[in-house]
Amino acid sequence: MAINFLRRRLHLPSLSFTLKNLILLLAALFLFTFSGGAQEEDSRNYFVHQDASDNFLIFQKLEWNAGSHIKWYEISLEMFEDATSTWVPVNNAISAEHTNVILGSIPELIAEGIYKSQENHITVCLRAKESGEPQKYRYAVTSYNLLGQKSFSTEYTEFEINKAYIPEIERVSPALIYLDTIYDPSIRVTGENLRVNTDYYLFNDKKILRPLEIIRDDNNRRADVVFDPRTFDTGNWFLRAENPGGFTADSPITIKFMKWYDLSLSLGYSPLAIVHDQNIPTYYFTNFMPLGLDIRGTFIFLKKRAGYFGVSINGKWNAVTGSSSSYGINTHLAHTFLAFAYRYPIIRNRLTVEARVGGGFTYALATMFSFGQNLTSEPFSAIYPAVTAGVSIAGYAWRGLYIEAGANFMTSFSPDMIIMSIAPTVSVGWTL
Repeated sequence: MAINFLRRRLHLPSLSFTLKNLILLLAALFLFTFSGGAQEEDSRNYFVHQDASDNFLIFQKLEWNAGSHIKWYEISLEMFEDATSTWVPVNNAISAEHTNVILGSIPELIAEGIYKSQENHITVCLRAKESGEPQKYRYAVTSYNLLGQKSFSTEYTEFEINKAYIPEIERVSPALIYLDTIYDPSIRVTGENLRVNTDYYLFNDKKILRPLEIIRDDNNRRADVVFDPRTFDTGNWFLRAENPGGFTADSPITIKFMKWYDLSLSLGYSPLAIVHDQNIPTYYFTNFMPLGLDIRGTFIFLKKRAGYFGVSINGKWNAVTGSSSSYGINTHLAHTFLAFAYRYPIIRNRLTVEARVGGGFTYALATMFSFGQNLTSEPFSAIYPAVTAGVSIAGYAWRGLYIEAGANFMTSFSPDMIIMSIAPTVSVGWTL
């Protein structure tokens, strides 16, 4: 439970008096009385203790300014009872667990709801209703002078105890952020007691970053915290989840300027067009293969201001079907390439262009002629060396997800012919 006071969050309301009353008291008694309330600095008036049974107990501190020549204070503590609509004494605000958490003298219960303290504060353990609704309390303080005579009594001050939900962060994703690769400036937080009024922010020893938006789920287990990426600075940070009452949970996050590598994987559609060779149209009866796939992996291992450098492994497949009045032909054309890759970020985190040049092989797989009346030739395969050059442009849609469009120009060398072809490609990929 946490104190949610009527006048000021996290602090006891003031037990102040008018200047006129104070002057009268000074003139009559020649004693300083007191006025209560928290100091202006944001000092917490509660703390959490875990007992031997792993139960969390929350202790609240009621504090007031000490008066001069005061021997002790009596604190009258009452709770509002809904069933009778009356204020009833609180006799269980001091428990055996106080001996484990209180330094110095422990207040004693001297009468129904009356506690005695030698100091100008009392630490109590109060609870909200089982339903989680706020529970109303009130207290008044009476001071006694050095002669043991009553000096002054304050009016009752009311406050509320709300049920506290202590947040827990089990996981944040991503916990490591690279400024050159973050495409969605949101951090997913998973844990317990991440409620509708939980606050989130990033902080370090220099500054605090507040989110632009918090997207919460309905089971108090997850939230997506969206920041302005332009405010990110490199260094070690903590993501904090803070519930009302100032109860917090932190999880470390590291922000770096640049990741030293990128690994991009893509799969796409890639038809094939023969642009230079008469044998393919003559014997295969087509120079365009509309059915085709392209798969590529690019590993970037060097990043400089001039661009990113790496290697690319590319595989292509196209189905070839042709026929004439004499015979039909079916085969599969495949290509594999290992290429040098150069990538340049046109718009950081959003748009990149890539060029590739390399070599590999072209395969004609399971080539088979059919002559009608179920007469077919024995399938055969062939392999030829090949070179390639390609270019593509990729736009990032969300985090590492990108859509890429480009083309590869390929030249295959067989003993009797040189086949030049072009393969436009549209792909979807992910950069790790």
